[in-house]
Amino acid sequence: MALVVFRSKAAGEIFMFAETARRIFEILGRPESERGVVTAEQVPDALHRLEAAVEQEKAQLKAAAEQAERADKQGDGSVQPRAISLGQRAFPLLEMLRAAEKKRVGVTWGI
Repeated sequence: MALVVFRSKAAGEIFMFAETARRIFEILGRPESERGVVTAEQVPDALHRLEAAVEQEKAQLKAAAEQAERADKQGDGSVQPRAISLGQRAFPLLEMLRAAEKKRVGVTWGI
């Protein structure tokens, strides 16, 4: 599974690398599968879970950045590149879930 395509009547298609999709499926409590669905009734819970995971990661990244800043003041001044966060990768899906919640429709995925 190289790419996963998320679809909903509430938004356009979203293409996501399988590695990122696996992490999102784990957060949503969904088994990794070639096809799946988050029903309209399940969308609010899925949205809440994904938002909570993004917020948790933000807090962790903030703490790590503060620690790195303190180390930079004492160290050699080299700058470490920042990785792309879950929030950045999940943003399109979060928007899709929000739109699906408003329109009361589900979200499907497939490869």
